[in-house]
Amino acid sequence: MRKMRLMEIYSIEVGPVLTMSYVVYDKLTKDAIIIDVPLQSHRLLYDFIKQKGLKVHGILLTHSHWDHTADVPELMKLLNVPIYIHQSDEYRLLEPKKYSVFELSFKLLPFPADKYLKDAEELSFGSLQFSILHTPGHTEGSICIYFKNDKTVFSGDTLFNMSVGRTDLLGGNWDTLYNSIKNKLLVLPDTTDVYCGHGESTTIGLERQYNPFLIENTLL
Repeated sequence: MRKMRLMEIYSIEVGPVLTMSYVVYDKLTKDAIIIDVPLQSHRLLYDFIKQKGLKVHGILLTHSHWDHTADVPELMKLLNVPIYIHQSDEYRLLEPKKYSVFELSFKLLPFPADKYLKDAEELSFGSLQFSILHTPGHTEGSICIYFKNDKTVFSGDTLFNMSVGRTDLLGGNWDTLYNSIKNKLLVLPDTTDVYCGHGESTTIGLERQYNPFLIENTLL
């Protein structure tokens, strides 16, 4: 949990491929958003929201791979809030089984998005203010969520701690991913905290200096 700021972050790591889910909220006003809803996360998220008395304004999906979206239908049975995603990624939500690379032992339910996110869009949900960064490369519609005032960005599967998102799946492209990271993320202040779709958090400064996928002459 983040201290000394009005914005708090509740994170859980769940599901068969250890995917991160986040509740971002203002501890005074109780305004909140949910970022990604992995398999096995809906009850944990709902219980935390009820415990804290949060007012959830929306579910924001960083992209539409099943490991980030599988529990959205279950959570929507408990919460009546809009679902946001970039329009280029919605097709996987509508036919999740068709676009799953692996043979899964559980059922994926289709669902539509309610609203589409756009690059550079500024959003305000209650006291929460942030902007959308369209960062294609891992998928066509991957986005990052940037809280400028809190120096925090949620990177989904675009950027990881000392790694980057894979580009060998449908909609992935290495050159596009690298350009997204270079032009949308590495331009942020070095002190910006990065909360990733998998694994530990990091900072923009650390990734700029040490990430082997981003250092010149080591690009794959």
